[in-house]
Amino acid sequence: MKLLVFSENASIRKQIEDLLTSTPHHFESYDVAAMLARGNTKGFDGLLTDHQSWQRLASIFRYFGTTENLNQRPVLIFSKYKKMPPVKSRPHKVVTAHCPLPPQNEEFYSALQQMSSALQTA
Repeated sequence: MKLLVFSENASIRKQIEDLLTSTPHHFESYDVAAMLARGNTKGFDGLLTDHQSWQRLASIFRYFGTTENLNQRPVLIFSKYKKMPPVKSRPHKVVTAHCPLPPQNEEFYSALQQMSSALQTA
C-alpha cells in the first residue's frame, strides 16, 4: 500500500512519518505547498492528514480539482478529539478512519488496518 502524508503542521507530519516507518507501507510526505504543486494524487492508495489541514484545504483542493481523486481513497484523519469530528467535503460512503493526537501505536495500527481492509474490499 502506498500512502500520501500531508500536513501544514511539520511536527504532526513528523509523528505520522515516524509511525509509518515501522510499517511495511511505502509513503511520501508533503507539506501543503508541495501537495498543491504536485496537484495529481493518483498513484496513492490512501491519505493520512490532520483534521485542521484537511478542513483548511478542502476548498482549495476542490478549486484545483483534486478533491475527486482524494475522495476515492480511504483517509486517516488525525485530530485532538477522541471521536471523529465532522470532515469537510468528504462523502460518508468513503472510508474515513480517525486517530487521536498524539497518536498511540495501538490506535494508529487499528486505524491503518481499517484503511487496508477498505482497500482490499474495493
